[in-house]
Amino acid sequence: HRGESYTEWPKEELGRKSMQKKLESFLRVFSAVKGPQQLFKHKVLLQIFVSFLANPDAKLSNLAFACVLRFKLPYFLPYVEYVQPMLRKEGLREALTKFDLSEDSEIVDKEHRLALLPIVTRILFGRFSARGNGSKSGHRDSPAARRAAILSFFSGVGNDTGELNYFIYMMVRAFIPRDVDMRVDSVQIEQEALMRSIEASEKITPGELARIPVKRQEGFLNLFSDVITQIGFGIKNCAGTFMNLLLAICEQTECALV
Repeated sequence: HRGESYTEWPKEELGRKSMQKKLESFLRVFSAVKGPQQLFKHKVLLQIFVSFLANPDAKLSNLAFACVLRFKLPYFLPYVEYVQPMLRKEGLREALTKFDLSEDSEIVDKEHRLALLPIVTRILFGRFSARGNGSKSGHRDSPAARRAAILSFFSGVGNDTGELNYFIYMMVRAFIPRDVDMRVDSVQIEQEALMRSIEASEKITPGELARIPVKRQEGFLNLFSDVITQIGFGIKNCAGTFMNLLLAICEQTECALV
């Protein structure tokens, strides 16, 4: 409201744990709201909730899932029993096996596939970097084991109709220049807009690339190596983008070593 003053708390003062607790509280409130479509800016809220599905923290991603579930999306609701188990700390392999997304599968309605994939993709990207469960069978829930299972799942998705585009977008999103307008009006991103965002990543400047943490660049390279091994020609449509990104990273590395 006008005339009221608000105190802005620097991120450094709040601390990571404090910020996470506030975020959990925020999501918990909205997860209890019935009929969120009636809320102001509900489309923006839905985008925010979907984005948090990719968070590696199990508590946050599950709360975000509960928020998305409240919207009763017609392309998502019929598959909750298949998708929700993917968020659990154990049983990811079993969940991926039961949810067959291959082109010959009859589990998912053809009209729902392109709309459903962004939600599934974000959940699985969050599982890439989630911590293991710490149990004796922890090796089965290690990042390497999870990555292998997830990539095997995506290898069954066809890319001739752009079904892998959102997965590729998630891979390169850190390299998309900041001046690229990535705003969308809904969770469902049109394929043309998605491809423009993917292609924009290859235009990243040396200065922008230098601002991306080295560990994040290494993570991209490790993932890309595994993707080539398990998905192979499934990403051929974006081969030029990946090649330009690799050349940019190599050039930056060379300059740093000289």
